Amino acid sequence: MPARPGQHPVPPLPGRSGPSPAEARPAVDSSTEVYRTVQASGAFQEIRHSYRAFVFPVSGAFLGWYLMYVAAQAAAPGVMRSQIAGPVNVAWLLGLLQFATTFVLTWLYARNARTKRDRAALGLRWDTQDQLR
Repeated sequence: MPARPGQHPVPPLPGRSGPSPAEARPAVDSSTEVYRTVQASGAFQEIRHSYRAFVFPVSGAFLGWYLMYVAAQAAAPGVMRSQIAGPVNVAWLLGLLQFATTFVLTWLYARNARTKRDRAALGLRWDTQDQLR
């Protein structure tokens, strides 16, 4: 019975032929080495850095904006009930701005990916595929 991933192969019973434990161990796949080389490359690290340089600050800013909305609702309910126009109050306006912010950040992320990372990642992908052939 072959070993499942993460399990050691069962040695054959005495007197029966079969692979030795050293032969039963899977060899390191050449594709694994290609991907490890790509991961260690400067181009891949630059793509990761570009991704993180955009995503972490923007995610932090959006989380702060959301928590400010929740804190304002809890700390100053009178201000949040202040009417702006007709039935629209400050809470409704800030809540709708949360949705608008989500769409703007999605657009900014897509634009950032398209202009800064996609071309480099595609080039890296083609190089990797060439190495695997």
